[in-house]
Amino acid sequence: MITRAGFVAAFLSTLGVAGAASAQGGKFVIAENFPPRAGFALETDDANVLSKAGCLEMLTRIDFDGKLKPALATSWTQTAPDAWDFTLRKGVSFQDGQALTAASAAAALNAVLKVTAPARAFSPKLIKSVEAINEDTVRVTTPVASVLTPLRLAAANTGILSPAAYKDGKIDPVGTCTGPFVITRVNGQQGMSLKRNDKYWGGAVKLAEVEIKFIPDANVRATQVRTGEAHVGAAVPASTLATLKSTAGLKIESIATPRTSTLLINTKKAPLDNPKVRQALQMALDLQGIAASVYEGSVQPAIGPFAPAEPWAPKGAKPAAYDPKKAQALLAEAGIKPGSLTLDLFAYVEKIEFKDLAAILQDQFNAIGVKANIRVAEYKALEPDILAGKYDLALLSRSHMVDVADPAGYLQSDYGCGGGYNLSHYCNAKFDEKLAKVAGEADPAKRYVVYSELAQDLQNDAVNIFVIHEAGNDAYSAKVRNYKIHPLYQYTLTPELALE
Repeated sequence: MITRAGFVAAFLSTLGVAGAASAQGGKFVIAENFPPRAGFALETDDANVLSKAGCLEMLTRIDFDGKLKPALATSWTQTAPDAWDFTLRKGVSFQDGQALTAASAAAALNAVLKVTAPARAFSPKLIKSVEAINEDTVRVTTPVASVLTPLRLAAANTGILSPAAYKDGKIDPVGTCTGPFVITRVNGQQGMSLKRNDKYWGGAVKLAEVEIKFIPDANVRATQVRTGEAHVGAAVPASTLATLKSTAGLKIESIATPRTSTLLINTKKAPLDNPKVRQALQMALDLQGIAASVYEGSVQPAIGPFAPAEPWAPKGAKPAAYDPKKAQALLAEAGIKPGSLTLDLFAYVEKIEFKDLAAILQDQFNAIGVKANIRVAEYKALEPDILAGKYDLALLSRSHMVDVADPAGYLQSDYGCGGGYNLSHYCNAKFDEKLAKVAGEADPAKRYVVYSELAQDLQNDAVNIFVIHEAGNDAYSAKVRNYKIHPLYQYTLTPELALE
């Protein structure tokens, strides 16, 4: 098991069942949770679908040990405070036979920058220009000094596809990637078929054929792997772990992840714009009890956006205090009478625990005189209202490292005044100023001090309510070899993955 402490420690050294063999047709079958929803637009989370599928690759990569490693680029150099040069790997071809060049890599990156809603990790606010300065070198320039550019180029949104993939404003990943697996068929949001890339630059690929099933229901994924309909069930719920562990021929891979289940609060809507109201909601929740009941003790109650073992977490921090009486007093100070406040609470079904969690939140809010109307639906049905700010409260599972493997990316996108993923609509000039000052700081320890202070500010101000620090649990057949959970969930199908 990869511990959270072990995972984050790696970053300190970077920049500073029994029947599973019955899965049909001899193919390797995996039951995944999130399907592609945006036509494989690389600025969206669909990029992660392609990366996990072993198709999409980036210039750099965060490896399974948490360290920054070469990928399509073999080296990178900071040639100026605001500029980095990436030297491409020689001899790499796209799956359609076209050679990877600096020009094609730059074109792919510029395509992401030009979209209407750019990626959180790679947008014109963060990237000034991308250009090929010779046949093998790509230069990335930022508006201000930045030490994080190599980490940004590891985000799946910066994946490089063949020029043939970009047609009529759409993305076609079939046969246009560079990775170990070639997509042969896409069945909407139901599934995807792949075959081995026999010309993969990274060497021999062990699996010949793969079928990915996109199954949003976590209980169904657990059943698929338990009955042998899939070799791997990704992100199985805590409630199924005991059964799966006792199933002959199955194994469980568990990992602490840099991901927190959070109750988003729309801070631009009255009375949620009042810190006292938000703090009251925070104090209404028994986080210890939630971790013990909903998650059966498999997770830690959150101390803020970052888990205790992470080097940028506030030292000695504890979960928000459970104090319903003080919560009621804060509401009274804010002029909120018992029973007068009703809030809408969104929860999406893909995160299986969220339905039960929402019910508990509803009960605990009711205990302090706040009513909550729960709306449970698939994420795609809730997302438009969340993005448009048409919500009060919403549960969200959010990784603070998936966009950029340094908390600065998350803090800027989710809590900066101009952040591209600022769903809580929080804006604090002092917060932005603190974060901007460390953008060019090469010493990680100095950056981490500031991240810690900002995390504590978010917790104290109850900008959002951080509920639990998540763990990842995948179940897989004992006949599967070399299966690992990536700490950022960026890679699943690897060249080494094999089946007896």
